[in-house]
Amino acid sequence: MPQPARGDGPGILKARQERVCYECHPDAEADFSKSRTHQPVLSGNCTACHRAHGGKEAKLLSKSGAALCSECHGEMMKEQPGATGHAPFSGGDCQTCHDPHASDADGMLTAKEQQLCLECHSDVADVIKAGKSVHKPAVDGECSKCHSPHQTKLNRLLLAPSPDLCLACHTQMKEPLATLQVHAPAARDCQRCHAPHAAAQAALLAQPQQTLCAECHDYQAASFKDAHIGIEAAAMSCQSCHNPHFSNDPKLFQKEVHAPFASRSCEECHTLAQKK
Repeated sequence: MPQPARGDGPGILKARQERVCYECHPDAEADFSKSRTHQPVLSGNCTACHRAHGGKEAKLLSKSGAALCSECHGEMMKEQPGATGHAPFSGGDCQTCHDPHASDADGMLTAKEQQLCLECHSDVADVIKAGKSVHKPAVDGECSKCHSPHQTKLNRLLLAPSPDLCLACHTQMKEPLATLQVHAPAARDCQRCHAPHAAAQAALLAQPQQTLCAECHDYQAASFKDAHIGIEAAAMSCQSCHNPHFSNDPKLFQKEVHAPFASRSCEECHTLAQKK
């Protein structure tokens, strides 16, 4: 006569596996009734992670930490040469961010993304709270729109380099940046001028406009004073005349300009400063 199977396999169960487990763990069945459920739980395959009889690991797990997760997620968890890993991922602490059974948050996270990320990155939370202008993904708690939660070869766990990363959302800027006269910082790196999360200035500017522009443009240079008819930079708004990203004009003048300005007839409106 055939003998019952031994070990940690399904053996001869009197009901579906999860029904057997829930007879003693009824609280678990209620906890798992969430919008996102781990596939082994959904299929009632408790022994995919837990030993049915006993073992060395806590909670009757068949393996500990990332070693268990890698049995199904091994390809995603492979270390990429030259990549920087998110600390919990590199440390094999999957459950720092993910619930192993069920969750109401995307990605089986233990909490909504923003709440979860800011538990460790409290400095970013302070910046967002104090900011006059805030980046929409930061407001909406969509950190993974810009950052990899696991590993990447880029600094700050970014998913792509700037400006490519920014243009994934700011699509209306992609064609002009490729076809028009482009402000050099805009072509290289958006973060040269803009803060990624929040800023004390409008439009996420990293510094006040005149301070920011002065990093590249010498307001005391004769060429600057001549071009601006001797008006002090502090009395002007750079963006009232110049587009900070791109333009049809080599001087990056705005698309719509006052007719006298377009013809460079400044004296029609201004009393020009006398040259010394």
